[in-house]
Amino acid sequence: MTKTNRLASLLLLVSTAVQAQSAGLLPAQPGDLVPARARAVDRTAPAAIERMPLAYAQPLAAGEALAAEPAIHRAESREYWQRVDAAALRQGYPLALTSAGALILLSPTPSAAAPDAGQVRIVRGAERATLAQAGEALADAADLRAAGMQVATGALGFRLRDGYETGAALQLDGARGEYLLHVAEPRSRQALTLAARRDTLHAGDTVEVDLALEGGARIGHAAGLLVAPDGTALDLDLRSDGTGARGSVRIPDTVAPMAGLWDLRTSVAANDGTQAFQRDARTAIAVSVPTARIAAATRDDKAPGRGTIAIGVDLDVASAGRYEVRGVLHGTDAQGRLVPAAAAQSAAWFEPGSGRLRLDFPASAAGLNAPFELRDLRLNDQTVPALIERRARALRIER
Repeated sequence: MTKTNRLASLLLLVSTAVQAQSAGLLPAQPGDLVPARARAVDRTAPAAIERMPLAYAQPLAAGEALAAEPAIHRAESREYWQRVDAAALRQGYPLALTSAGALILLSPTPSAAAPDAGQVRIVRGAERATLAQAGEALADAADLRAAGMQVATGALGFRLRDGYETGAALQLDGARGEYLLHVAEPRSRQALTLAARRDTLHAGDTVEVDLALEGGARIGHAAGLLVAPDGTALDLDLRSDGTGARGSVRIPDTVAPMAGLWDLRTSVAANDGTQAFQRDARTAIAVSVPTARIAAATRDDKAPGRGTIAIGVDLDVASAGRYEVRGVLHGTDAQGRLVPAAAAQSAAWFEPGSGRLRLDFPASAAGLNAPFELRDLRLNDQTVPALIERRARALRIER
């Protein structure tokens, strides 16, 4: 091979590599949900699941504000839950309160006798006040359900009158079995916040959570559970520095795909310098099994119409199912800014192996030009359903 031919071959290889890099997926960014591999699972798809391919697209206003990544939900709690047995209620169960106007809900478990409002007393020292004296806004299960609450049959709710926030205990004459006590303090300064660092994870990932107690009190102990939709519970390893706590738990990589969210439940025992109290906070996360993954994304020159930008998304499918991709195309406006152009989604049934879904964006409707970027690219397993891949920035198209 002559020197000229070698140089030509080298230039061709470099050109091919550059084209492949520019046409392929952009590197994953922090916060992206990207599976390392697709995993096969043993499952049966619902008989009613749609098998026909479907696609949809719509133009977006260039000035529409779109988040680069989903905002993490931060749960805030001024409440706690406690299981209380009949003996403790007959004697008088202390209410750990930090403010006036507490809301009390007492619910019987299936083995317990429903509480009768006439048998409830608020005990404080030698005083045994009736609900008519110490409570207000009394509501039974029917009233609570009419207000949109899902409560157990026989549940009883009320608000404590001001003046009973210190040294009060809840007493139930004739209590039998076990009860669930729910106490909420909407006027309290002591609020517990809880957030998971990621809202969606894969089986085998580690859930990381942050707790913070606002209001000046100190945390003495923190505990928590991660509960799967099937009821399986995993202990959170929580460590507190007094004002907050951090914790984690690893999701087993053998977890099967499950419909529904996983429940994060946390509880702290705290003290504001004068009294001890409790705060419980809950939030939810999604856990998915990546039964497929995005292998590549490239511009498809076989666009269905003039002015349409088509992007082919190649999939590695490990388990048969219905999969959907969706994304948002951004284009360059006259000022050189990347702004939203259109959103598109496409779904079809796939057997294990390779597959392709195409996103057709009506980019010309926005009057935008190259370079374009495909953002917020998502792969959903509609068989469960579950989000199994998400990329904030997926593909850049220079022309």
